[in-house]
Amino acid sequence: MMSRAHPILAALALVAALAGCQRISAPAPDLFPPAMAGVWQRTAAGETPVSEAPDPVPRTAVERLLTASYRGPGKLEARAYELSTPSVGLVLAQRWRPSADTVYFNRGRYFVVVKWQEADRAALQAFLRELEQRIAPLEGKTDAAR
Repeated sequence: MMSRAHPILAALALVAALAGCQRISAPAPDLFPPAMAGVWQRTAAGETPVSEAPDPVPRTAVERLLTASYRGPGKLEARAYELSTPSVGLVLAQRWRPSADTVYFNRGRYFVVVKWQEADRAALQAFLRELEQRIAPLEGKTDAAR
């Protein structure tokens, strides 16, 4: 004779197994700290819904969009798209249309767009260098590895 507890335990085990299959999202990496390159001060930062992305990126391939604005020797806005695979970033970098006062780059699963206004070139280059250094340790890592 089977007890009633047995089907309940089986159902709980199934729910636990299914919950384990869900993707666990890691906290957003700290790509945009309060100060960058010694002269840039962050004025805003956050995680933007992918549906509000201002750039022509395939929404289904974006897992997270981190944004920040900085003031210093000029103004700049930075967006870091965390992509589902590194190959998406490669395709974006190859097809991206250049525009004035904008730079973009691809590093692993990250595609970054930085737009500036009246920025000092050396300070801008220092910002980009530091941002690339912050992304480098994240290249190729999965959510489980972070």
